[in-house]
Amino acid sequence: MVHLLYDIACCISVLFTYLSLAEANYEFYPYLERGTSYSGKNKSDYGIEWSPQWPRNIEQMGQLSAVSIDPDGNVAIFHRGSRVWGSTTFNIQNIFNKEEGPIRENTVVLLNKIGERILEWGAYKFYLPHGLTIDMHGNYWITDVALHQVLKFDAKDIEMMKDLPSSRKRQYSQEKHLRPSLILGEAFVPGNDDKRFCKPTAVAVENNGDFFVSDGYCNARILKFNAKGERILHWGRESIYGQTPLQNTFNVPHALALASELNLLFVADRENGRIVSFYATNGTFHKEYKNPNIIGPYIYSVAYAKEKLHLINGPTTRSNIRVRGIVLDVNSGDILYKFGPRLDMNSPHDIAVSQNGTEIYVVELNRYIPYRFSLKLRSELLSPLALSILENMNGVVTTEKVVITVIVLVAIVLGFCMVVLALFLRAQDPDEEKYEYKLSPAEMSKLFD
Repeated sequence: MVHLLYDIACCISVLFTYLSLAEANYEFYPYLERGTSYSGKNKSDYGIEWSPQWPRNIEQMGQLSAVSIDPDGNVAIFHRGSRVWGSTTFNIQNIFNKEEGPIRENTVVLLNKIGERILEWGAYKFYLPHGLTIDMHGNYWITDVALHQVLKFDAKDIEMMKDLPSSRKRQYSQEKHLRPSLILGEAFVPGNDDKRFCKPTAVAVENNGDFFVSDGYCNARILKFNAKGERILHWGRESIYGQTPLQNTFNVPHALALASELNLLFVADRENGRIVSFYATNGTFHKEYKNPNIIGPYIYSVAYAKEKLHLINGPTTRSNIRVRGIVLDVNSGDILYKFGPRLDMNSPHDIAVSQNGTEIYVVELNRYIPYRFSLKLRSELLSPLALSILENMNGVVTTEKVVITVIVLVAIVLGFCMVVLALFLRAQDPDEEKYEYKLSPAEMSKLFD
C-alpha cells in the first residue's frame, strides 16, 4: 500500500508540474499564424522565450526611451531619469522649457547579457532622451528631442570611462570630459532645413559611416548624411490624417533599422501603423509592411536581423489587439511569431535584436521595465510528447492546436492517475473468502444442542 500511495503522489506531482510547464510554454511559445509550416528545418522550428529574471538587481530607472546592443553583446538603455515628457515640456512652437534644466541622473545604463550593470553615464548632459543606436564600432548615436539634436559619442571615450574607478566615472561625465565628437542641429532651436531638426527620433548607421536620421515629430522626413555629418539626401513629408498614406509620407517616423546586405532602410511610421522600406542608396520606395487586424494601428519601433523584421506595436482602444512584439519575414511580410511577457506590455517604446537574431530586447516607456527574449528551438520549449502531437496535426501549428495539445496531455495524465487510484481502492476492499469464518464440527454440534 505504501508503494501505491507513493505512485499516486508521483502522479499528482507530475500533473501539477506539467500543468505549470504547459502554462509557461503556452505563454512563451510562438504565436504562429495559420498556414505556418513546421515541416522540415526552417524558421518555424524556433520559438521566443521571455527571461523574467533579467535584469538583475538594478536600480529603478525613469521612462525607458531606447535600447541598443554594443559589439560585445552588452545592452545599453537610454532613460529619462526623473524627467517626464508632459503637456508643459514644450510650447506651441516646439521649444523646450529650459527652466527644467538637464537631467541630473545618469541616463545611459550599460548591462551585460546576464543583466548586471557595467556602466552608467549621462548625468547633466541630456534634457529629453529619445533615440540610442550603437554602431558596429561601438560609437553611441543619441537623439535628444528637447535639444533638437543628434549627438555622437566615440567608442574610445566610452571604453575609457569603463576603466575608471567608480568614484571617477560620474565626475568624468559631469566635467565634460566625455564630449560628443559630432553634433548635428542647433541646441533648443527647432527647424526644418539643412542644419536644424525638430524633435529627431532615431539614427541608423551604415558600415561605411554614412547614417540616417528620422526627423520625426515635427518634420516627418528622413535625412542621410556622410560620416562627416554632411547631408547627402532627404525625403518625406507629413501624411494627411484620415487618408491612406503615400509611399513617401509619414506620421511620426519613430524608429529606423538597416539591412545592409539588402541595401534597405526600414522606417517605423508610428501613427500610420506600418513599416516602410526604402533603398538606402537613394531613398526610393521599396515596400510597405502593414497588418491592422493583428499588429494594430501603431508601430513604435523596428529592428532587423537575418531576413526578419522585429517590431513592437502600441496600446490601442481595440480590445482584440495585444500589445506585443512581432516578427515578420522580410521577403513575404508574413507574421512568424508574436512574443511578450506573461501579461501584455503597456507602452513598449523601442526594440533591439542581436546580429544573429537570437536575443531580443524591448523597453517600456511608462512601466520603466526592460525585457529580454531569446530565440530557441521549439524542442527546448515543449516536451517530446507535445512535439510529437503537434507534428501529427497536419504539420501546421496554431494557438488553438497548442491549447488542444495541452488539454490532451492533461487528460492522459489524469487518466493514468485515475487508474492508479482505482487499483489502490480495490486493494482496500475486503476479500470475502479471505475473511470467511468456518465453524469446526464440535462448534457446530454445540450450536444445535
